[in-house]
Amino acid sequence: MSDIDNASNAGRDERNEQQIEADNKLAERLSTIIEDANAKCTPLCNMIRKHIENMDARKEEDRDEAELVENVKPLLQQAEKILNETNGAIRGADPDNRLSNKATRNMQDHRATPEEQRLAEALKVLLQDVGGTIEWARDKLDSFPKAKRDLGPLLDALGQPLTQIVGGVGLLLAGVLNLVGKLLSGLGLDSLLKGIVAATGLDKMYRGLGLDKWLKM
Repeated sequence: MSDIDNASNAGRDERNEQQIEADNKLAERLSTIIEDANAKCTPLCNMIRKHIENMDARKEEDRDEAELVENVKPLLQQAEKILNETNGAIRGADPDNRLSNKATRNMQDHRATPEEQRLAEALKVLLQDVGGTIEWARDKLDSFPKAKRDLGPLLDALGQPLTQIVGGVGLLLAGVLNLVGKLLSGLGLDSLLKGIVAATGLDKMYRGLGLDKWLKM
């Protein structure tokens, strides 16, 4: 049994058929939006890593931090633009103002549907590629203090829409974040999601609804 199958073995689903259908349609819309973002952002993240790795591999006297900034800066800006557009699209996909109403019906624990599993997988890829690259780049740039001064704020800026995307999905379909947490835990990356959940205040909401078990993993 796969990680996502294990993660989906939650409690009894108390939603009616109409609610399940509405949630599945929403999960499909959100999956398409996030998968599109992944298709655009993953190559950018790979290029960011490659530029930093190539500069890191040079002898110290041959390193050019200005060149590193020149190569990486536009990639970070492009990725941020994509995620800002993705965040707007997620908010535009909100069919019944769940984000503004903060409805809690969708917070119920239930066995994940295939549509929710697809969304969890898409969100896992986004966090793994973009969130993972942000953390990795911050660590690597410690060796490049001048480049870090210029690129650090751009990494922070890239993290903001990522946090908002995860927070938006968490309000719309909370059970999906449970799945994502299990998937990332298997990769040793669940701290990425936990940090975002805490930053958005979703952890307090989850505790209030008794859905915070995976936060303690």
